[in-house]
Amino acid sequence: MKVLITILLGLCALSAGAADAAAPGCAEDSGPRAAVEGFMGAMKARKFDAAYDFVTTTMTDGRPREEWAALQKKMFDMGGVRIGAIDVRAGRREVLADGTCGNKAWVPNVLRAGDVLNTGGSTEFEVYTVVHEGGTWKIDSQETLFDEEKIREWFPEDEIPEFGTTRRSPVPSWIAIPRDLKFESDAQTSQAAANP
Repeated sequence: MKVLITILLGLCALSAGAADAAAPGCAEDSGPRAAVEGFMGAMKARKFDAAYDFVTTTMTDGRPREEWAALQKKMFDMGGVRIGAIDVRAGRREVLADGTCGNKAWVPNVLRAGDVLNTGGSTEFEVYTVVHEGGTWKIDSQETLFDEEKIREWFPEDEIPEFGTTRRSPVPSWIAIPRDLKFESDAQTSQAAANP
């Protein structure tokens, strides 16, 4: 019985060692990161036809290139979307139980962007799910992180922008609010102060 337990423990140790040995090789694959860099670069340059090459049919909702590119252009135009700094980080590639590299990776990115509702711009912490499909890496989904715990998981060394506050609602300090913008609560507060 002791011999059987020793053999089983040895096999477990060997398979764990094999998974650890494969993990660094998986992490060194630059393909997932290159897919996100290519996509973000094309989107920033507003080359939506080119961006199409970096996404799966899941990301395009099955739309053909021309239709998807036209939709992206329309959304960027209507929203006044501006992509600023892009900081794509090294990805985490899936490691299978047998220690081999899987066909999925997660790639973090710090994005500085703005739009008509956020003229001052914002810092966004994103994680892209990238899959190996048809011999190339493509983005299958994107998640913007809002929860500090999740942000710290992917961006442990990054500074998360502080949130300032107005009287009644938290407003991120990086949002530029026009000085003449009035909130209903501000008018009520002013009226109450004038008529004690």
